[in-house]
Amino acid sequence: MPFRPQRPQSIAAAWSRSLGRFALLLALMALLLHRLGMLQLPNAVAAVLLAAVVAVFVLGLAIIGFFMLWHIGAKGGHASFSGMVMALLILVPIGLAASRFVLLPRIHDISTDVKQPPEWLEEPEIVSSWIPRSDGDNPAARELQTQAYAQITGRRYEGAIDRVLLAVRAIAQEKKWTEVANIGVEALVDGLEPSSRSEETQEQASVSNGEADPTRAPLPAPRPNIEDEPVAPLPSYAVLQYRTRTLVLGIPQDVLVRLSEEEETTFVDMRAATRDGEHDFGINAELIRTFLQDLDLQLLGIAGG
Repeated sequence: MPFRPQRPQSIAAAWSRSLGRFALLLALMALLLHRLGMLQLPNAVAAVLLAAVVAVFVLGLAIIGFFMLWHIGAKGGHASFSGMVMALLILVPIGLAASRFVLLPRIHDISTDVKQPPEWLEEPEIVSSWIPRSDGDNPAARELQTQAYAQITGRRYEGAIDRVLLAVRAIAQEKKWTEVANIGVEALVDGLEPSSRSEETQEQASVSNGEADPTRAPLPAPRPNIEDEPVAPLPSYAVLQYRTRTLVLGIPQDVLVRLSEEEETTFVDMRAATRDGEHDFGINAELIRTFLQDLDLQLLGIAGG
């Protein structure tokens, strides 16, 4: 019988695949539980960082497995490749996040008005954790924002404030933002929708109660004298506060939209902040940029400088 040498088994390759499965499962479970609201963001970050540490060891073991395969023909090529892929699935996204952490300013509160940012109507609930957090509304942080996000500015529209307000609320509803509080909104939206439905409902109710004969035509109501009645002016200022979460990772964000009517134009300011940590990785600036672009399209043709 021909002699067939027995190939040795690479222990490093086997451990690479096993630990790779553990690290990838740990990272995915942490992100999934956080997205479902069962795990707080700081705890999810800690679990992902632990998975990243394990992934570094997995990558090293995979390299050793490839080295053993090349030099002595040890078994474990498939295991080393599997471990390497699983480690990269963890380390590549973390590497991209680390690059944004280094390149972008360490701030977590962005506003289109760095001098007089809109004030929160309801202060966001901040839970202390192991992740450090500084005051995002201070001159130093605003200066960092000005240097990094000079293009994040307010918008002026040549239109009444009630029209711009309706567009803002429509976009927020489309994005499925949750409205937390508002100022000056009810007075602006009151009376914008037709009241024919409510009048019809009242008429039907009066008929059912026997107050009117359904076979007879209703008598016209006397025309109100509106010339002598004082008309309350509409407010020229409105603020809306929303709460939302990022689509993939579910990071909570608080958003403010401030509308100020100035003569025949309406100026829109925004503020966005994250609740955990002192670095938003640029997601607040992206939220404001995207929202204002959608508002430009919604109010196409009346955007000004």
